[in-house]
Formats: sequence, structure tokens, C-alpha cells
Amino acid sequence: MVFDLFSAVVDPDDFRPKDFNIISKIAEVFNLDSAAFTKYWDESAHIRNTSKSRKPLNLIEDYLARNNSRLPSKGDMLIADTLLGRYFDLALQNPKSEVVFALHNLKYQGLKLGALSNTNSREISTWFRSPLSGVFETTSFSCNIGLETPSKEAFNHILSRLGVSASSTVYVGGGEESMLKGAKDTGFGMVIFMEGFVAKHHMRSDQEIAKSEAIADATIQRISELEELLRPQTQLISK
Repeated sequence: MVFDLFSAVVDPDDFRPKDFNIISKIAEVFNLDSAAFTKYWDESAHIRNTSKSRKPLNLIEDYLARNNSRLPSKGDMLIADTLLGRYFDLALQNPKSEVVFALHNLKYQGLKLGALSNTNSREISTWFRSPLSGVFETTSFSCNIGLETPSKEAFNHILSRLGVSASSTVYVGGGEESMLKGAKDTGFGMVIFMEGFVAKHHMRSDQEIAKSEAIADATIQRISELEELLRPQTQLISK
């Protein structure tokens, strides 16, 4: 089984205050125009998510230098680093017990579990300390492999690491419809839309959620629903 880590297994928005905008807060720290800096941050997402060397703080330094801003202090950079990663750290270190239990159950039944996510190095910097890290057999984080979903190359990377074929594998994602479609196009045997976090935090419109539901083979609200949904597959694996 392949899981999109954020918004499918854990969600930083469970810990982030309502209407708290990380990038706007970082703009405040460095006295930047919020709209201009947000535009730059959105446009540099691919670099952050696919580069080991260009870390998020490096991109902030680049922007400050390009706009003739004052040299950032170590204190300001520490604040920015905390803002960038705090809620991801909390999500990774405090997964819901029912999620950990459900994943352990799936693993016990013989399923290989892999995590595939578009993420930058700061967002997964505390992964090695997460209670989840021991549950997954392998991970393919975009900043480590240089590939982003929904590309087939990214999906095939995690399949190769797990040593399984797409047709024998289930994909569970809470992302945009393009991610679910990417898994479908790669040939996953079943594509499941984990709607729970997305609906709870109003991350997608009703129309976007409907499109994701239409693409997926099944929709769930909680990870704990997977065991019953996949019972026929797990019974076949155990024979």
C-alpha cells in the first residue's frame, strides 16, 4: 500500500490555528510585502520539493538578497525555520492512536506500506522521530528523490522500493484530483480517496471533492476504515 503522508495519514492543519498563514507570518518577520513574497513562495514550490541542496531557508535568503533587504539575523532565520516546520513536526510526532493502530494492523496482515509525498526537507526533518517511521517499510519523499507526484516516475519510484507492481498495490491519497488520477494512470489496482482531513479543514471545495470521489475507486473518512474495505485483498495475501 502506498500512502500520501500529509492530508491522508497526518495533517498539520490539525495543529495550525485557524486562518494562520505561515508565509504571511514569515513576510512579517522580514518586513516583506506579503503578496509579493507569497507569489515567490508559490512559484518556488517545485524547487523546494525536489531539491536536496536548495532548502526552504536558502530560498528565503535568496529572496532577501534579490530584493536588497537587510541581512537576516540568526534569530529571524530561526523564527522562520520554526514557522515553516512547527505544525509539520507536531503532526509527525503526534499521529492519532487510531491511525497508528490501523497501520500496524495492515502491516501485520502482510501488506507492505510505503509513504509517497510532495514535501520539502524542513517539513519532514523530524520524520525519523515519528511513531510512524517504523510502520512504513520505505518512503519516497519528493525532496529526497527529486520527483513529484502526479508524475508516473514518482509513483514508480515507491513501487520499485516496495518491490511490488502497480496493479497489485493500493494507493491512498487525500490530495488533489490530479494525484488520484496520477495513481490511476500509473495502474494502481485500487485508488482510495481519504476525504477526512480535506473535508474537516475545508481544503477543497465541494466541487473539487466531488471530482476526487469520481476518480477514486472508494472514499473513506478515516484510516481505520481501510481494514474492512481491503479485507478480501488481505485474505488473499495471507493465503
